[in-house]
Amino acid sequence: MASYTQISQKEAEDILKLYGRAHVLKLTPLSLGISNSNYRVDLQDESVLLKISNDKNQLQLAEEQAILLYLNQRGYPYSLKPFALVSGELVYNYEPYFGVLYPFVKGIPPGPSDYTCKEVGAALANLHSINHDKRLMDNLRPHESVGFGALEILNYSKSQSCPKDYREAFQYFFPDQLKAFLDTPFEKGIIHGDLYYDNTLFDNNHLSAVLDFEQAGRGEYLLDLGISLSGTCLEKGRVITPLVNSFLSGYEAIRPLSKTELKYLDHAVILGLLSISLWRIKRFKERNLNPLMENSYQDLLVRAMNYHQMKQLEK
Repeated sequence: MASYTQISQKEAEDILKLYGRAHVLKLTPLSLGISNSNYRVDLQDESVLLKISNDKNQLQLAEEQAILLYLNQRGYPYSLKPFALVSGELVYNYEPYFGVLYPFVKGIPPGPSDYTCKEVGAALANLHSINHDKRLMDNLRPHESVGFGALEILNYSKSQSCPKDYREAFQYFFPDQLKAFLDTPFEKGIIHGDLYYDNTLFDNNHLSAVLDFEQAGRGEYLLDLGISLSGTCLEKGRVITPLVNSFLSGYEAIRPLSKTELKYLDHAVILGLLSISLWRIKRFKERNLNPLMENSYQDLLVRAMNYHQMKQLEK
């Protein structure tokens, strides 16, 4: 986790004044978040979520808020809508800090289960079923500006900075260098880019919010599905078929997969693991955001190998 930014109640009050809010009754630090320090702030008539950015720059943060506003306008029910400052902007600046403010949503991150997988699958399918306004959507960032798709993973595996074990894993999984996958056109739209089960909140056993759109942008739905399957359908750290089936039952009840997407689904799961593994390399190994997590990318390489072997045995 990034170094946690500690603020006082007085500092929280000063930030909230930028939003035309005052009278902070209680400030509670929350432990969730790698790229942010999060606080619940209780006011007289409402509770809000105050986020202080520890990793993203202000442009990335503003681009994320633009996506959240767009999703709200298109009727997506699970994303948070950022509050605007009195100035009309969506990202605050206060002394050395900058960040955003959201409504506080009740709920807790769930554990992996059939029910969790089905609900997360349905939420992702809802995201992938939005009726987009192409003109507005084209003004939003591509996923590749903050995340890693198939081409970025391929190119990184050939770079001098790529760790040997990551390169060898990629070559083992994709000896064809992803040629057929990259030559296949997949449906695109707004993707989350990191929808693991712990980036959701459940309240009364129902999904109440999808969080952390830090890697959201325009991208391929299949990659988004692979990422979410690889981080949600877990039992003892392994992706297992029964939970994948539960996830897909929730997903396909809303958005049935095409024959082409089904053909490349296993590719997408492994690419999903390589994508988040590369995200960890960039933050924890190259940028040293948290030395204790420097080699955490390897956990996802192991998960990818376990998934590959499981699928081989099922054939």
